[in-house]
Amino acid sequence: MNTSATTKPVVVAVSGNQPTTVEYAAGEARRRDTELVVLHVYGVLPKHVSAFTATSSSPEDDAAAKAVLDHAKEVVTGMGDAPPARYISELGATIETIERHAEEAQLLVVGADEINWFERVLGGAIARYLAEHAACPVILVPLFHDLSVLYGGVCVAVDDDAHAVGPLRFAFEEASARQSELIVLHVVPEGLKTPEVEAERVSVAEVLAGWRQEFPDVVVTTRVVSDDEVASAAARASEESELLVVGRPRRNLLMGHSVASRLTRSPHSPLAVVAGTYGTSKSTVHTANVARTR
Repeated sequence: MNTSATTKPVVVAVSGNQPTTVEYAAGEARRRDTELVVLHVYGVLPKHVSAFTATSSSPEDDAAAKAVLDHAKEVVTGMGDAPPARYISELGATIETIERHAEEAQLLVVGADEINWFERVLGGAIARYLAEHAACPVILVPLFHDLSVLYGGVCVAVDDDAHAVGPLRFAFEEASARQSELIVLHVVPEGLKTPEVEAERVSVAEVLAGWRQEFPDVVVTTRVVSDDEVASAAARASEESELLVVGRPRRNLLMGHSVASRLTRSPHSPLAVVAGTYGTSKSTVHTANVARTR
């Protein structure tokens, strides 16, 4: 793991009864040997904003918030070798409050969004927003998922080496910590000719060579996929993977075209969204000039 973050907690934000999300976050805190913070933010939905906020609450609201945390505590304490945990309920703006706690976390865990188009237009998809803006890596956990069936290692999808440093470092760290295989999906522009695809293979091999030296215990498999195939390829990989890692969408890229934006709504397995700058303060950064024909 990123050694500068090891003393920070794992924060899990829960909106209700989300035992799978809480269990996954507790497992991450235990594996990282750090504290778990269970956060529940509650409030009302004013007509002029797109996230929950409130300045006061009723006794019923407070009781409901307590019930959410009580249920989360049952999940954590019911685990063997549970990590130390704190349980926090706050009244206020959902996104802003979670973002504030994420600034002091090494990892934020939330439930994946499964909402319809109408809710999304009204400003929903809080998990997706946090994945794209939080100060730390964010893992989205499917709401209904059997964590016991995850066995296929770690998979990372990268489409530009200039923005792949963070996702690759996180993916190698996770594969090393889990003692699992790492599958690298290298995304290339649609329609490349065979010599261009081979040039891409050589370039990504150069990038991965440095990471292999830093993480010699990680077995790496590389697959080259085109833009139009990445969503289906990543979805297939995520059906068995312990964790799928993607880079955070870039601000100058249409949201619908990024790998992350196509996968954050309903991932098949836990999905980590990682900024390109993650871990770049470490002394070793492995990059190469990948030929681009975009």
